[in-house]
Amino acid sequence: MTRLLLSLVVLAAVPLAACGPADFRGDPDAGERCAGETARCVGESYQTCVGEQFVEQQRCAAPLHCAPSFGCSECDPQRPQICQGDDTYTCSDDGTIGNYVGTCPFETCQDGFCQNDECAEEAKLIYVVDDSYRLLSFDPRNNANTFTLIGQLNCPAGPSWPDWLGFGPATPFSMSVDRSGRAWVVYTSGEIFWVSTADASCQASPWVKGSNGFQLFGMGFVSDSPGSAAEHLYISGGAAAAPGSGNLGSIDPQTQTVQTLGGLAQAENSPELSGTGNAELYAYYPGMFDTFVARLDKTTAQIQQRYTLPPLDGQVMAWAFAHWGGRFYIFVTDGDDFLGTQNSQVVLLDPMTGTANRILSDLPYFIVGAGVSTCAPVVIE
Repeated sequence: MTRLLLSLVVLAAVPLAACGPADFRGDPDAGERCAGETARCVGESYQTCVGEQFVEQQRCAAPLHCAPSFGCSECDPQRPQICQGDDTYTCSDDGTIGNYVGTCPFETCQDGFCQNDECAEEAKLIYVVDDSYRLLSFDPRNNANTFTLIGQLNCPAGPSWPDWLGFGPATPFSMSVDRSGRAWVVYTSGEIFWVSTADASCQASPWVKGSNGFQLFGMGFVSDSPGSAAEHLYISGGAAAAPGSGNLGSIDPQTQTVQTLGGLAQAENSPELSGTGNAELYAYYPGMFDTFVARLDKTTAQIQQRYTLPPLDGQVMAWAFAHWGGRFYIFVTDGDDFLGTQNSQVVLLDPMTGTANRILSDLPYFIVGAGVSTCAPVVIE
């Protein structure tokens, strides 16, 4: 698409020294105080802190939008996507419109996402990533249970956290998928990258690594209410040096801000997460002595329901987890480091019967992350 020329539309900020108090339009929230070099947006009004009060400096005229870090710009980098008519685009770090993401049904694009109940078929699949940077789709429809290679990740990640047991270059750690079909992949560096599930191309997200103490974590999108297109990204973890403990948090996809919700149950390993379009959050806790899936309270992290699985056969090396069609697909690798053996497998848990069966074994993938969007069916279609 043709990029908009900001210079044709942006209203220049009024120099503070050139005008008196009568030249400013005050904060509509009377009496609210501010300090320092604070800036904010109120609708399309860009305001800065002057004399301990917010004062309007620019009013952004369409098609520009207000961004707290830029003033008037094509888009706000703190919001991952923007609507242009019915089309959705990413927002680049410099406040300009980036890559085309997709097209929403007529007049359903809002805040950068399609606000409707219709989802593309590709947004209904499970996606996985392995430690060799391979992104794959996994198709559980009609019990096909087939993997398809999409591509090789080449995200510009920094080094791993110093306390991470793996050391060395950063590798994928976990992932989830939003309703547009885009993967969110966190690396052992603590960075989140947005990854296309069409071609595995990467884009850095605005996520600030280590926010609220979340250095490494599992991930899962959950609808805000049953059947809603609005969703939050839930994360489980904390310090890179303490993989068996941590907190539950939620990330607002629009602002990238994180809220800590509560402490996770102590276990051998921190859980991986998966959510549903029914607004339910689930966690998979792997272990040699205690392995289970749990439904979590989204506001407190407390376990509301528990499904016990047989303990794994050896050391837990990698694990990932996705809910699809009312069942749980567990991607787990166990083995023995001393003997140099490992088994990468897929276990299917049916919560209606409580049975867990290994449906695939000896896979050539060391799967470290799995993601499914809230578009996926909540019961078998």
